[in-house]
This record gives sequence, structure tokens and C-alpha cells, in this order.
Amino acid sequence: MLLRPALIRAEIVTFNAGVVGDYWVYRGVVRKIRGHQLTLAERDGSIVQVELTPTTQIAVDYRRGAAKRIRPGMRVTVMRIGNAAASWLYVAGRRDESGFKIRSLLTNGFVRAEVISWAGGAVLDSRVYTGVVVAANNSSLTLQETDGTTVQLQIDSATQVRVNNAPSGAASLVAGMKATAVSNGSGVAAQIWAQDKKPRGRRR
Repeated sequence: MLLRPALIRAEIVTFNAGVVGDYWVYRGVVRKIRGHQLTLAERDGSIVQVELTPTTQIAVDYRRGAAKRIRPGMRVTVMRIGNAAASWLYVAGRRDESGFKIRSLLTNGFVRAEVISWAGGAVLDSRVYTGVVVAANNSSLTLQETDGTTVQLQIDSATQVRVNNAPSGAASLVAGMKATAVSNGSGVAAQIWAQDKKPRGRRR
């Protein structure tokens, strides 16, 4: 879901060795580049300005490039940490390799993400949360994330729940389980995957 081709932008939060990482990913068409300032037009009409520095990693089809090679009309993917200058920029040439960089954020201390993408002619707002179940019932789920953030999501009849990779129901969610929840931005969980500390077949 996070790496769908129609990705517009995303915020991905990680937590490693006690440090929170706040990564922003933007994808769109270069509108202009003036000095070290890059202006990007995203598919939903949003305009983003990102600073490029000599340390920004720029690449086209695996090859390193330079800011002077970037031209209006090029399709690019940019990542920065918080409000800092861009860490890396990929020009979508024959191959867009930005997915490898984004994927690395999802496996190294991933906490949560908000992803804006283009789907079926409309903007889709998807959110992913990971953490430990603090409380759950048939109408709500509360997660404690590794960076200390508490998230509460609603559960309704359409929420799909899987425990230990098997179809289940909200009643099977108990405190202490590790869980990942996906919502569409409305606060209602569309899907919940949970891992029980003690799989049902081994309980005594």
C-alpha cells in the first residue's frame, strides 16, 4: 500500500535507539528550480518547496547526478527528515528506484505512516499504526506505539481482524498483543493484524 505507484506524499515515523525519525516523501513534477530551491507540483495540486544542498543524494537510473541536471517537467521523488533539506532525490528515468529507499523505512523501527495517494481518480488518505494493544473491545482499539504515542481507533462491522494470520474478530484482541492497524483517515480501522503472545494451539 505504501509503495503504490500513485503515491503522492507520505509521512513515515520511525523509532530507533530512543530517537524518533520523521521522514517526508514527496512525488511529483518539477515546476521550477532556482538556486538550491526546488518547487514540486504534486498530482493533487499541492505545491511543495524543498531545499537541495551539496549533501543531497541525487540519482537517475542508479547513477549519481547533480542539481544542475534537474529541469522543469521531470518527475521526481524527494525525501527529507522533518523540515530539513532533502536527503535524497530520484529522477524517474527508465526506472524509479525510490521504492527501495522508502521500503527501508518500513522495516527499521517503523512506527506509523500517513500516505496520500491517487486511486480511482480521487485522493486516498491511508494511515498505518503499529504498537502494543492497550485495550480493545467490539467498538475500539487502543495502541501504545514504541515512541510513546497512544492511538485510539474505532472498530465497526466492516473492520477485518486477523490474529496470528487467521481470520478473527475484535473480541480476540487482548492487551499485550502486537498489532498493526490500517485506517482511511476517518479514525475507523479497516484492517487489524495482531500477533498473540501465546498462539491458541499452545495454551495450557
